[in-house]
Amino acid sequence: MEHTDTTMSSIHPPEYYRNEVYSLTKLPTVPAIAMEILRVTREDNLSVSQMIPIIERDPPLALKILKIANSAYYGLRNRVETLRHAIVVIGMEELSHLVLSFTVLKLLLSRDIGDQWLEWNKLWEHSAACGHIAQLLNKRLRLSVPSSPYSLGLLHDVGKLVLYRIDPEKYTKAVKLAEKDKLTSYDAEMEVFGVTHADAGRWLAEKWELPEAIINAIGFHHKPELVSNPKYEVSTALIQISDLVCNFKSIRFGTGFVQSIPREEEGWKILQKENEKLRDMDFERFVLEIDDDIETIQKMVELAQL
Repeated sequence: MEHTDTTMSSIHPPEYYRNEVYSLTKLPTVPAIAMEILRVTREDNLSVSQMIPIIERDPPLALKILKIANSAYYGLRNRVETLRHAIVVIGMEELSHLVLSFTVLKLLLSRDIGDQWLEWNKLWEHSAACGHIAQLLNKRLRLSVPSSPYSLGLLHDVGKLVLYRIDPEKYTKAVKLAEKDKLTSYDAEMEVFGVTHADAGRWLAEKWELPEAIINAIGFHHKPELVSNPKYEVSTALIQISDLVCNFKSIRFGTGFVQSIPREEEGWKILQKENEKLRDMDFERFVLEIDDDIETIQKMVELAQL
């Protein structure tokens, strides 16, 4: 393609971008609240008493939780006045997902993101929807992923923000290239940068010392077969499929073309090994059958806008 020569000349080796991630002062450290949420969501005995002190440390976040609890989505007759009541209304699991969403992505999206051409709200919508869909598929497909599927889906594309912060001009160029030539974001980034958002996101997750399940989901959600530790193979495959479902439902950011269907991906083959009953499943029909769930998820994502 004609554009290859002009982009290739400015490509740096992967080590350059890895060093940029590890040394870049523009990249924040992982928020303390997010780390605390990651800790408590790994415990089996989540409680209101555990969550309230965490949320109260961030008053704007507490107000957001109250707003969501009072929204029409929950259809309550009486107004929710206290954080404790809001937590009961929303539910512990969903609440932990929301808090993690707000603290991590809001931190990255709110600092010096000035490119008006890029619709960063679409990244939020895609990330949050991917998390919800991963949670839904984990339950419906009976995969028993031990880590929080929502957290994995929520953070899987964080590398797109990392690439933008390293070189806004080149990242915008990659997004435009994906749209123009109907490429995936992965392929467009590889052509422009020589690395992808999966690489950049994995390096950031390593820098932040996030759990291994998250590091793998971020770094290998396009190629789950490359996961070296079998413990994280299924959860990473789940995120690949959830990501593709999002794209098929037009809940996407930075990708101009969906070039394959989920059942042809390595991730689906990995999930079939985990649950043999999936081998005979008509995946396209299954995706159509969860349309109502997708609509509910989209409403929830709208409520949780940053």
